[in-house]
Amino acid sequence: MLEASDTGALRHVPIRDGDLVCLSGEPTELYSVILVREGRCWLRNLQTEMDTLAGLDLVRRIGREAGDLNSFG
Repeated sequence: MLEASDTGALRHVPIRDGDLVCLSGEPTELYSVILVREGRCWLRNLQTEMDTLAGLDLVRRIGREAGDLNSFG
């Protein structure tokens, strides 16, 4: 299970395609990063499968690969 200190440390790691992230305003919803370009991310909600765009300043990395959710609890 992730600890609060783990997610804080991951904030300083660059966001890349394929990362598992959450939005700062919606920490309970998980997203997969489809593409990162020019300070923006194309994200896919893992529950609803809907896509959205967000600025990198709103995205918080919580894992390396979105396909590996078993390691998070």
